[in-house]
Amino acid sequence: MSLLYVIRHGQASFGKSDYDLLSDLGRLQSTTLGSYFNEQYVVLDAAYCGTMQRQRDTAELVLAEMPSPPALKTLPQLNEYDSESIMEAMLPSLLEDEPGLTDLLPKMRSDRHAFQKLYEGTMLRWISGRFKTSSAETWQGFQERLAQGIDQVRVENGRGRTVAIFTSGGPISGIMRLALGLSDEIALRLTWVIRNASLSSFFYDEHRLTLSQFNRTGHLERLEDPGLITYR
Repeated sequence: MSLLYVIRHGQASFGKSDYDLLSDLGRLQSTTLGSYFNEQYVVLDAAYCGTMQRQRDTAELVLAEMPSPPALKTLPQLNEYDSESIMEAMLPSLLEDEPGLTDLLPKMRSDRHAFQKLYEGTMLRWISGRFKTSSAETWQGFQERLAQGIDQVRVENGRGRTVAIFTSGGPISGIMRLALGLSDEIALRLTWVIRNASLSSFFYDEHRLTLSQFNRTGHLERLEDPGLITYR
């Protein structure tokens, strides 16, 4: 069996012009995880991230705290789904069915509650497959390319390896879906509770992917600062 660590990126820049950049807090979360790995004598044989800046920056900050880190490999299949294009495609029908949500539109980029309300509604429509996505990736397409990425990691890293993946909430929930056989809706809802810079892990071989731990933030909690625990 091999061990796969799956790490969500540190806090990004919600409400800013470029969400994909880590916030100062996100950078601190990332270096704290790297220090924890170092203290626990974690030795990685391989490390992967998607092409998104927040994923790569998290990976580089974590690996910089480790004495002999592996070279970081980029795997586009680990990217988050494009929630912006999905929301754009799903919003018109959502607001037609629930016109009371229209009042939230002006606040969706500045108010986390307003954003989450609209986000949940559009994402649930997306996974149903009953609504047109125009140019947006389908839920099924997202799951298929994620599974391809995980298969590639497993093929490139055989038995007895310790591997880290730096990714986002959507892919982590997708990996949970693969490991536990979750329904689409349960997998999607998991996305909304995955903490920044959290640590999940799985055992794997050529046949199985088995959950070991999910959404751990003990490396952050030990600093006794509640502000280090974030979801967006």
